[in-house]
Amino acid sequence: MTWKDSFALGIPQIDKQHKELCDQIDKLYEAGSKGKGAGEVMNILNFLESYTIRHFADEEKLQQEIRYPKYAQHKAKHDEFVRKIAQMKKEATENGVNIALVIKLNQMVSEWLIGHIKAADSDYAKYYKG
Repeated sequence: MTWKDSFALGIPQIDKQHKELCDQIDKLYEAGSKGKGAGEVMNILNFLESYTIRHFADEEKLQQEIRYPKYAQHKAKHDEFVRKIAQMKKEATENGVNIALVIKLNQMVSEWLIGHIKAADSDYAKYYKG
């Protein structure tokens, strides 16, 4: 998933993290499409799981600091995404990694991230900037 300037929120720390997430999604797709092996796909899945938790914690801390009124709704979206990643990791662990799983994961993560940045994150960024 190639980073686009239109994804930028104007909050350097968060934009940097979003760029890194886009890079990892690209690595996931590349690993699956080039048959690099289940180990590499699992490494990327593990990274996505831990990194999104850290990233979401950073976003949520910022939202609490600025007293963002939609914090609870935003956090619920984060929690749902973390559950989806954990479910995909469980599926990969139990059933093995295959191209269908990688495509499904890549599509889910890409669509969620783009939609989340463009809607929910953009909303709190506007509030942040006042």
